[in-house]
Amino acid sequence: MEINALLMNANDNIVVCVKDVALGSEVIYSQDGQHCTLIAKDNIPACHKVAIKPIEKGADVLKYGERIGRSTCAIEVGQLVDHNNIYSVPRDYESELIEEADEEVPQFVPTKSGVKFWGYRRAEGRPGIRNHVLILPGCACGSETARIVASQVRGAVNIIFNTGCSDVAANTAMSQKILTGFACNPNVYGVVIIGLGCETVGHKQLREKICAMTSKPVVSFGIQEEGGTLKTIEKAVRAAREMAAQAGMQQKELFDLSELFLGIECGGSDATSGIGSNPAVGELSDLLVDHGASTLLSESIEWIGGEHVLARRAATSKLHNEVIKICRDYEDHLKAVGQDCRAGQPTPGNKAGGLSTLDEKSLGCIRKGGTRPIVEVLQQAERPTRQGAIVMDTAGYDISSVTSMVAAGCQAVIFTTGRGTPTGNAIAPVMKVTANERTYRSMEDNMDYDLSPIVRGEKSYQAMGAELFDEIVAIANGKLTKAEAYGFSDIAVDHVCRFV
Repeated sequence: MEINALLMNANDNIVVCVKDVALGSEVIYSQDGQHCTLIAKDNIPACHKVAIKPIEKGADVLKYGERIGRSTCAIEVGQLVDHNNIYSVPRDYESELIEEADEEVPQFVPTKSGVKFWGYRRAEGRPGIRNHVLILPGCACGSETARIVASQVRGAVNIIFNTGCSDVAANTAMSQKILTGFACNPNVYGVVIIGLGCETVGHKQLREKICAMTSKPVVSFGIQEEGGTLKTIEKAVRAAREMAAQAGMQQKELFDLSELFLGIECGGSDATSGIGSNPAVGELSDLLVDHGASTLLSESIEWIGGEHVLARRAATSKLHNEVIKICRDYEDHLKAVGQDCRAGQPTPGNKAGGLSTLDEKSLGCIRKGGTRPIVEVLQQAERPTRQGAIVMDTAGYDISSVTSMVAAGCQAVIFTTGRGTPTGNAIAPVMKVTANERTYRSMEDNMDYDLSPIVRGEKSYQAMGAELFDEIVAIANGKLTKAEAYGFSDIAVDHVCRFV
């Protein structure tokens, strides 16, 4: 008797089908070592939920042992459970806050050692695992020129920046955090800035900001000052070529794994994300932290519904409350302009992949952060001051979230997906993994690692987390991810309001 559905917690009243189950066919799952069966009363697509107990109208629907929503109608055993018959319940954040004590974050002590990687030493901060010359536009009007410059110099990369002008002060501040953060990322050897001349923060000002933060070589050019695009390209290409030649002379050195800072992301999630890929990445995170490295979990809107679970990992009561307040403030920010986060989360793709509510998505999402104590809570694009498991308040939009994590100094990003995505980042390698067998087969050109053996019951998430650990070490040593090999370069800067 082959299992075709998974029970995530003994208290759950639903199971997730891992294969398509036709109306009238058996749903087979395991509970306490025993095979249980029921008859499907609807067609149940793979990754979708089916009731294993009667659920009354208004009753809690449970997955992972937690409420993922409430039913809008009575649901019989064997019926499909999805976004059409359950809804997300608003959070009571105030009740989740705890009394804060005067506590110090415990001193972090690695429990494992001996793993090293080859990287590029920097005068400040962590070593790079890549040695890019970054062609950095200071505004949207410099982006195409930056692209052309980068295309002419081996070892150079560029980003496409879509703002830099006509912004309120808060938007400008965020853009500057991202641009300076990119320049200071350990994977960057040196920077060539391309400005226009009339942007909010000119290329010379941006250069001065970056030079105040790092001793890396930084030069800048303004298109208006140089007399147009072609003259700017000529000068910038010469500068980038000289910088690339210098970068090519730098030899790799051996560094302890504790110098690694890994961003953790998800996008295009489906039910296999919470079942397979996110737990495996959570295991990877724990292994890295145990070796003294740091990991960064973001996308705070996708903590909502699971924020109380995430907050339990906080090393202090203050950090616990910071996690709760981030979610509260995020919802309040949207409500202030008449918006509801549940209108956009889960996305249509998430729903098609079996995720019915924001709560369900979040409870699966936070599993990729592992189990180690959270030692710091960061705002967007902020650099950490501690080692260990860290979280950051970012948007739920995956490209924006990766942008902020790379600006914070992550040398690499691991990206879980159920539906599939080709995304990559010019500065930091993005390793994409999926536990959806169909997605891996159909998008093998984009997926770096297949975690579907977890869903099929062939391997544990712990075993595959250990495999991911070895793969991340290989990437730190220079192995290219698929998005990196293609030269993909996606960024998005979060904004607080409209352009002005």
